[in-house]
Amino acid sequence: EYRVIRPCKLWCDTESAGEAAELAAELGWGIVASFTATKLLWLKRNHPDDYGRMAHVALPHDYLNYVLTGELVMECGDASGTGLLDTSARAWSVEAVATIDEALLGKLPRLI
Repeated sequence: EYRVIRPCKLWCDTESAGEAAELAAELGWGIVASFTATKLLWLKRNHPDDYGRMAHVALPHDYLNYVLTGELVMECGDASGTGLLDTSARAWSVEAVATIDEALLGKLPRLI
């Protein structure tokens, strides 16, 4: 059973602006503070115990879908707003994910 570890940072939270600038510089493409990638890096740095307990990543509506259906998945359109999707391949970007944590790839939901 999947359980929420802590309150989530929603897309409109800009506390991770520093992480956004860092990821954008490292990856060479525009990453803004509203992307999930910035929130994950912020969580890893500011709440490492919670980050360490994290087994899965889900957007709020993906978690609700899991509760209703028992399946944790993410639609590619939503995944494009995470900053972790290779939009051309419609797959998670190994490079982008690795900038945060190589183990993170196994925690992202299946894309549909």
